[in-house]
Amino acid sequence: MKRGVASFNDLFRRRLVVVFIVFLVAVLGIEARFVYLQVLARTTLVNMANQQLETDSIPIKAKRGMIQDSTGRVLAQDVATWSLGLYMKEVKDPHLTAASIAPVLKASVTQLEKQIRSASASFIYLKKQVGVVEYDALSRLDVPGIVLDKGYRRVYPLGALVSSVVGITGSDNQGLSGIEFQYDKELGGRDGRHTYRVSGSNPGEPAVTEDVLEPIPGKNIVLTIDSNIQYFAQQALMDTLKTYDGKRATCTILDPKTDAVLAMVDVPSVDPEHWQDASMNSLSEKAISANYEPGSVFKAATSVAGLETGTITLQSTFYSGGSLKVFDTVIHDLYPYGTMNLYAMLQHSSNVAFCQLSMKIGATRFYDCLSRYGFGKPTGIDLPGEEAGILLPTSLWSKTTLPTMGFGQGVAVTAIQMANFYATIANGGLMQRPYVVDHIVDASGASQRTDTPGVVGQLFKPETAKAVLEGLHGVVQKDVGVFSAYIPGYEVAGKTGTAQIAAPGGGYLNDGSYVFSFAGILTANDPRVVVFLSIHETRKGARTSFLVAGPTFKKIALQLIQYLRLKP
Repeated sequence: MKRGVASFNDLFRRRLVVVFIVFLVAVLGIEARFVYLQVLARTTLVNMANQQLETDSIPIKAKRGMIQDSTGRVLAQDVATWSLGLYMKEVKDPHLTAASIAPVLKASVTQLEKQIRSASASFIYLKKQVGVVEYDALSRLDVPGIVLDKGYRRVYPLGALVSSVVGITGSDNQGLSGIEFQYDKELGGRDGRHTYRVSGSNPGEPAVTEDVLEPIPGKNIVLTIDSNIQYFAQQALMDTLKTYDGKRATCTILDPKTDAVLAMVDVPSVDPEHWQDASMNSLSEKAISANYEPGSVFKAATSVAGLETGTITLQSTFYSGGSLKVFDTVIHDLYPYGTMNLYAMLQHSSNVAFCQLSMKIGATRFYDCLSRYGFGKPTGIDLPGEEAGILLPTSLWSKTTLPTMGFGQGVAVTAIQMANFYATIANGGLMQRPYVVDHIVDASGASQRTDTPGVVGQLFKPETAKAVLEGLHGVVQKDVGVFSAYIPGYEVAGKTGTAQIAAPGGGYLNDGSYVFSFAGILTANDPRVVVFLSIHETRKGARTSFLVAGPTFKKIALQLIQYLRLKP
């Protein structure tokens, strides 16, 4: 009996061990499979799942912000457009789909069906920028897979009027020039996204929207520019170009108290909605991007430098016998003006006298003054593509650079530099940074000022500014100076410039073409606006700024007086 019991117990233990081993093997097998599924086969399983459930997404375009002038008039805005797309997983019958859509698009059924059948992507566009009539018809179709994707197209209600400042956008609605480029981040907003999950096992199963990231619209930009002032300045330039067969013209109008740009005109200008055939150079704002020798309009800077350095006083005099030989160059005046103080030098625009003044100031001091007044460096205006002008270091000056620079040769400027310098004279020697963006408005209507406006510094003494302003006032009188710019009852300060055009290989063009410019301050007793205009390369008629630029300024000034209600 004891042996039998022992044998039974041994057999039971052996069977228990076997069961335990089998159980352990099973558990280890399950664990191994779990590890395989979680780690080793993850990529394979994900790919298998993706074959059954495909995820795709479509961007939702954000509406680009508006650009407005200072009166609230819209200069640039987005209008809604739609694009027709197809989710291929939902297309049951390519022929039926093509046959339903083709009449609306006025397209060939055969070609449309071929496009659908040859699609390799899960989502395709059949047509971008669907019209309103097409959109209405397509939205009523009961065709699986159709998606009408909303987008936007940029329009410019005032056309070419402010195009060089406002700029353009490309096919992707991103800024390429002007304010559109400079403030692209603020205007562009943030695109949203529709994420779809489509079953791959059943082509007829509808797409399911899993997630929608809503777009954030762009901010609106409000400019300092007044399109009314822009318009009549543009018309005046166009009339002058037509009369004298000029190549191009610019006009910049500033508020000297703030340096806000009230108008910045380029003629000819480009239609921002049809710019594709234009060169990128023609799209740039010439008032900030074109360097040229200023001529006699630069004599105001020489006057300020002479007074600030103590080289002259208002009682100092220079003599002009009509010409002066400086090294191998002969400097000419229109007449032998005799002995002149600073006011007479400005009134007669004597090259001979200003040549002597710049030489008396000296190269180092003159260079330091001009550099401090902003020449040879950008103004910092909030527009892209600003040039710095050309003010060479004295080590690169020739023997005649200093004397000729006194009357505006041997130095290159931009129109915005000259306008800003005259605004500094009008503002008592305090220079500010010119700007075109007044403020930015977000979707909630909250207004945000930009940090662009700012004081550059007190560049010269208020008494110096006052003295030169009085001298410029003496230039624009009824019977003397530039009386073509004289306005009865109003104190106008100004200066003309008739400049030769530098030739590419050195020297100057001898084809009779010039740059005619005028810098004007309204009014001399209470400066409210500064106007700087330049007429480039006229090919017929008058050959002096007195006859070309002076009357153009007067035409603009008369309208400014009326529009801004300027007091005498």
